Amino acid sequence: MNKDKIIIDSNLSSFFSLKDVLKYKSLLNNLAKRDFLVRYKQAFAGILWAILKPLISILVFGYISSKINNTENTAINFVYVASAMLLWQLFSSVFNDVSNSIIGNSNLFSKVYFPKIIIPLSSILVCLVDFLISLIILIVLFIISGQSIHWQIILAPLFIILTLINGFGMGLYFATINVKYRDVKFIVPVILQFGMYVTPVIFSTKYYLDRLPEWLHWLFCLNPMVGAIDGFKYALFGGDAIYNTYYFMVSICISFLFLFIGVKYFYKFERSFVDYI
Repeated sequence: MNKDKIIIDSNLSSFFSLKDVLKYKSLLNNLAKRDFLVRYKQAFAGILWAILKPLISILVFGYISSKINNTENTAINFVYVASAMLLWQLFSSVFNDVSNSIIGNSNLFSKVYFPKIIIPLSSILVCLVDFLISLIILIVLFIISGQSIHWQIILAPLFIILTLINGFGMGLYFATINVKYRDVKFIVPVILQFGMYVTPVIFSTKYYLDRLPEWLHWLFCLNPMVGAIDGFKYALFGGDAIYNTYYFMVSICISFLFLFIGVKYFYKFERSFVDYI
């Protein structure tokens, strides 16, 4: 009777290791290229969807925001909403794709062992490409509104990376649960839909904190995307985009806490994935 053999590389780390990832970088690149081609190969609008999807959201929620805030300069209001919306959609894409990545690539688990973290990492690369394409919208709105560029713009990549960290950390946790409980894929969209309305995407952090009881302020800022979006706005517009420095720092700390929990949980159950897939 023939038995399948699973080859395990004993040199691989039991926790995240950049050395392990670099060792399999060709696999990472190939998975990312495959996912990108699959996403747009037979789409009528093709890669334009990376612009059309966020553009529709920006137009709808930018209009709502301008009406509720009674903003005189509608163009500037749209720029603010666009900056937050693009970052939120990057987070949403990473969170959703990472959480479904293990189940979606279960056919790769059968024979040869490789660090499973490669699979969710490849999902991040595709989402990042989409985000960079969608930045065209923000550039156009900047020109239309006559916004000037501040020196803080050099900080923008840091908050884009922080957004990737948020989506990756939370996505890893749900990806691990999804291996055993397949109904997780129905829960993630609900979390993202609700999350957008309790995150300073349509309205600013100041708008929320001015209307919430003081004892709820800390709970609002436990949302890791509060720090990422406020920091991104500060990088683009300067001024008082960071409403409260203490809450801002708390939100950033929560981002790294979620990343640690997600990675730790993922590696704890990594070797048992094959038992459920």
